[in-house]
Amino acid sequence: MSLLASLLIVLALSGVLMFVAAAAYRTPVLAPCRLKDDPNRKVSGKRLYVRVFANMTFSAALVFAMAYGAYDLLFTEADVPMWRTAVQLVAILLVYDFLYYLMHRFAFHQWAWLKKVHAVHHTVRHPNAVDSLYLHPLETFLGLFLLMVCTAALGPVTPAAFGVVFGAYSFLNILVHCGLDIPIVGLRTIGFLARKHDLHHTSMRGGNFASITPIWDRLFGTAE
Repeated sequence: MSLLASLLIVLALSGVLMFVAAAAYRTPVLAPCRLKDDPNRKVSGKRLYVRVFANMTFSAALVFAMAYGAYDLLFTEADVPMWRTAVQLVAILLVYDFLYYLMHRFAFHQWAWLKKVHAVHHTVRHPNAVDSLYLHPLETFLGLFLLMVCTAALGPVTPAAFGVVFGAYSFLNILVHCGLDIPIVGLRTIGFLARKHDLHHTSMRGGNFASITPIWDRLFGTAE
């Protein structure tokens, strides 16, 4: 699979997932599964959707620019054994999650200038899927740049394998913001991650900093 196809498929599926998750959040039948509705929500309407659409466009352009700009560092056209690809995928995601944990915990929550950048995202106290893209563009850049650095350091990988990495990055970012805890087998893990991230959003002084797994928060005592 080509890099273009991998990126387009992930971006398209991300859009579908966001639409489905956002619609599910507003569906009356799932109202009892909402983690919390915020009647005093500060961000809605035009202010919300203009930033979300702009950030969606920016992040898509950014991932194409980074992926093609650093193609030789990130990707290989050679046949790679399945076991090696599997090891690379797990390693990239775990290292990314650890480094993101450090960036989130210290840079975004303790360094004054980046704290102001991250505060844009924390304007939303109880997020749903659409809010996953309510970000300052610098935060979007740093997250994607970190993913590319981890891929280059542990790669090169095939374009198809990067599609899996980018998909996990994109899909989990949407799901942890979904605002739903649906008590159905197969969805409980998503609800668990969403509950933890919803709790993180309530304060700039809380925990739950990791993006993909709760491993690092539990290991370093910041799990809530």
